[in-house]
Amino acid sequence: MHLTITALTAVALALLLVILSVTTIRMRMKHRASFGDAGQHGLTSAIRAHGNLTEYAPIGLILIALLEVNDASHTPLGIVAAAFVACRLLNAIGLFNPPGPPTATRSIGIVGTLLILFGLAIWLFIQVHLPLLG
Repeated sequence: MHLTITALTAVALALLLVILSVTTIRMRMKHRASFGDAGQHGLTSAIRAHGNLTEYAPIGLILIALLEVNDASHTPLGIVAAAFVACRLLNAIGLFNPPGPPTATRSIGIVGTLLILFGLAIWLFIQVHLPLLG
């Protein structure tokens, strides 16, 4: 069994994580801040963009992998996985805006992420439990 969709999703999320990590490290060096944000909004944004990805990516990957293992249709799963990566990217971009209300980019990113996670969870529940009921 190959988890191709999960693997490709993990690659995309790992690359995004590396970019966000390097951005955070560079900003920490620039502001000489080993811990915290040194009162710098840009560093706060970088820290949160990095942290936010690490909070949501694992459960997304787990749900995608479990669906793939349970023989979910590959084309729709691939589309949803790509949308998940896109939403994570939009959210990260949206976090790098000046202080103020959330931007459309950030809002679309987080709302999309939550809807996708909810949809994946329901899909997995149906995928696993419907055969048991039949």
